[in-house]
Amino acid sequence: MLNNFKCMIVDDEPLAIDVLENYLHRLHANNIIRCENAVDAFTILKSQSVDLVFLDIEMPLLTGIELLKSIKDPPTVIITTAYRDYAVEGFEFEVVDYLIKPVPFSRFMKAIERVLKIKNNKGDIDEMRQPAENEFLFLKVEKKYIRLLLKDVLFIESLKDYIRVITKSGSYISYQSLTSITEKLPANKFVRIHRSFTIAIDKVNSIDGNCVEIEGKLIPISRDLKQDVIKKIHR
Repeated sequence: MLNNFKCMIVDDEPLAIDVLENYLHRLHANNIIRCENAVDAFTILKSQSVDLVFLDIEMPLLTGIELLKSIKDPPTVIITTAYRDYAVEGFEFEVVDYLIKPVPFSRFMKAIERVLKIKNNKGDIDEMRQPAENEFLFLKVEKKYIRLLLKDVLFIESLKDYIRVITKSGSYISYQSLTSITEKLPANKFVRIHRSFTIAIDKVNSIDGNCVEIEGKLIPISRDLKQDVIKKIHR
């Protein structure tokens, strides 16, 4: 079932790695990398491609969430942890599944089935990381996470260390950079048009000189990005 997969298990508990490695062997996975800390995992992921990562959260030096934040294009990830508190934050990074330890084999199988189903539907496991049109993102607003449908987002504005996400129903301010959130959005649906703005391509009502108009709001286009922006809008 997993013959052609290169898998990595990242956990500071060797026994927890043993359990998952045993499960993977049952599914004929033979290319398995064991990492007892996220720092070693970071080094490996920067130098070679991995199809599927089983990632613990609470680890010394570097947590699983910090590892995900530090990798620009992380592979497919299934979180394995004893804590439920990180579920929402994990799914913000588009992890495939969230398994609570101790992980029963039956629950492990469901996670693998989800991975294989998405792979078969998309043709390439890396494409799992691109959100579909009807999918969503979790945005941390103050002390809670807000679920926003991508199809409702009009544009995103940079406010130095914060961003403002404008949707059809309101706006939300979150502590993160415009670059980081733009990288999480599907490139065929969103485009950065200015150092301070990323827009939803299908929400553009008109182009007026060096601005696009969305729901009555004129948003500037950087001079050096104008040609690329126009091509994407007129594709």
